[in-house]
Amino acid sequence: MSSPERDLATDPASGLSWRSMASVCPPPHDCRITARCLKATFQVSLPLGKDFATLRAENSLIDAFFERRENDPRGGEDGERVSQVRSRPAFKLTYGRMRGATWLDGERPPQAIVWLLGAEKHDDRHKGRSDAYDILGRLDEDGELFPTEADRKRLELDRRRRDSESFLPEARQDARRLVANLRPGQQRASLSSISVRIIVEELDDLVAVHVAVSAAPVIGRLSGERFPLTQSRFLALQLAMQAALEEVYGPPALLDELRDTSAFPGGLGEERPFVALVEPR
Repeated sequence: MSSPERDLATDPASGLSWRSMASVCPPPHDCRITARCLKATFQVSLPLGKDFATLRAENSLIDAFFERRENDPRGGEDGERVSQVRSRPAFKLTYGRMRGATWLDGERPPQAIVWLLGAEKHDDRHKGRSDAYDILGRLDEDGELFPTEADRKRLELDRRRRDSESFLPEARQDARRLVANLRPGQQRASLSSISVRIIVEELDDLVAVHVAVSAAPVIGRLSGERFPLTQSRFLALQLAMQAALEEVYGPPALLDELRDTSAFPGGLGEERPFVALVEPR
């Protein structure tokens, strides 16, 4: 059986020392609060789809948690350890009379998570028996301090949601960069991590921009889940290209899914094409 000291030194899942885990996923870290802590410490619930950061304005300790942990390269691990918490290394977070414990979870790339595990009001009269850190230590002994399966499931849902929400903004940004570098002929690029082939053809009084969008699923940056090229995503890429072309060329004379694929040498693979017609600059 491993000793508590060894458990504190090494993560059995990854083999990394706890002190090296912060370097695996650099900040900003994902600051989260366990469901038990939300209910017991702050008497609040957070609806699914809401970020924990929305609670900063409602509680000074939560605000301090984000302020001190989110962009700390060590995620709080250079601070003072809560000695009463022995199963994993938890570190002290203080604000006023409140005494809390945080834990850096670096096992879930690409972003490390700093969990606020709990917080209690400090009272010197109860120190060593039922003061804040004593309470947190007992929760640890009872297996109730660290994140549960429900907390981890919420993390998965949040990461998938963020991957979905970031799709269109990233596509718009990539489309602007692509359009700024358009040139006659064929080139390859990506729109929100989706591979595209671009063929620019100069006509008599218009420029045709042919786009073939890969139908291969992409892997979400945060969730690691596969996102197929749905109709809504395909239309979102068209809208991103339309907005980018309009900024440079003015409103496209035409933007529609392409039926004639002869513009693409060798035809199409697993791709969906569309075309935009714009007036030359």
